[in-house]
Amino acid sequence: MKQKRKLLKIAIVCVLIILVFIVMKSGALEYLRSREKLEVLIKELGVWGPVIYMVLYAIVTTTCISVLPLTLAGGIIFGPVMGILYTAIGAGLGLSLSFLIARYVARKFVEERFGKTEVFKKIDEGVKKEGWFILAITRLLPIFPFGIQNYVYGLTSISFIKYSLLSTIFILPGTSVFVLLAGAVASGDMEKAVKMSIIASLIFLALTIIAKLIARKNSKY
Repeated sequence: MKQKRKLLKIAIVCVLIILVFIVMKSGALEYLRSREKLEVLIKELGVWGPVIYMVLYAIVTTTCISVLPLTLAGGIIFGPVMGILYTAIGAGLGLSLSFLIARYVARKFVEERFGKTEVFKKIDEGVKKEGWFILAITRLLPIFPFGIQNYVYGLTSISFIKYSLLSTIFILPGTSVFVLLAGAVASGDMEKAVKMSIIASLIFLALTIIAKLIARKNSKY
């Protein structure tokens, strides 16, 4: 078991080094402050554009920095369908990597930083009592910061597969809203823009209703 954990730690560190190398090599970090420049960069990369976008999204997710500018850029550059797909993959990679870092690489540091916070206490209690349902609550409702959640879950008893798969699924509705709205603005097609805006509004309305139902049923969270 110790040997497996050691190998996993090495693998995670190697993945981090590779991801950072790819982003540094592409020069993408210089464009994070400007969505317009980021869009130009990704478009110029051609077929590598989606790859750099997903890698960059994953890395930004692990830093706990807001991914909203990247999400909007994804909708503008790739359109609603592929934008949602690439964003979901990037977010899934990022939240999974954060979880693995907390559980296997920097557990002591994460415990010292977040182990005594209310975020951890609520999530840890929720995992023990509600299982996967706490993921739905914390991902669908903006209760706790998204980036911090990813690390905190690594300290709990939830399995990696369950966490990674369900987290990616539960963030899709909220992510889709921003990608669709960005795609609508960038489409230039009024009819298409109206359709995407309506779909985004319906998703947002559904999320609001679900949020109220969950909050009513689980007011303790």
